[in-house]
Amino acid sequence: MTNISGLPDSTQPSAKNRAIPLLLVAPICSIVLVAVLHLLLSPHIPSRIAIHVGPDGVGYGSSLLMIAVPCVIAAVVFAIGGATTREFFKDDHWFQTQKTIAVGIMALGYGVIGVALGTIFSTVGVDQDAVSGNSVGMGLLGFLLLVTVAASVYAKAFPRAKMETLG
Repeated sequence: MTNISGLPDSTQPSAKNRAIPLLLVAPICSIVLVAVLHLLLSPHIPSRIAIHVGPDGVGYGSSLLMIAVPCVIAAVVFAIGGATTREFFKDDHWFQTQKTIAVGIMALGYGVIGVALGTIFSTVGVDQDAVSGNSVGMGLLGFLLLVTVAASVYAKAFPRAKMETLG
């Protein structure tokens, strides 16, 4: 990792110390943000929103459930990602495969948060009778955007992967 100019090597923040906020604080804050955002905007969100679009048409469900389920899934994914990454730090085992696993799991958690955020923002102010399948598409867009951003951030924050020798 790069050194911060002006600080001696002994006071440089280690990759492990930089990653702790990304493994614990940021995931918790993101889930809390979604919950608070939904609570604040719930009067402006229809009670039933599109949760599935397929060949048989649009399926509708509870907006609260559509926000709560991604938050629970994200919490489980973040817990798995945090535990896995903690083991890699503890064993100092950072090869390409391990780094890809750690980055991928954490990015997936944020992708699920992106589904919830996309759904919230796409349904604010929509009339109860005019709800279409747009919230599903916006949820997928939120997934793609947050996975991309999170993967970039975590790939930079985690230690550089060591080269694996073959044979």
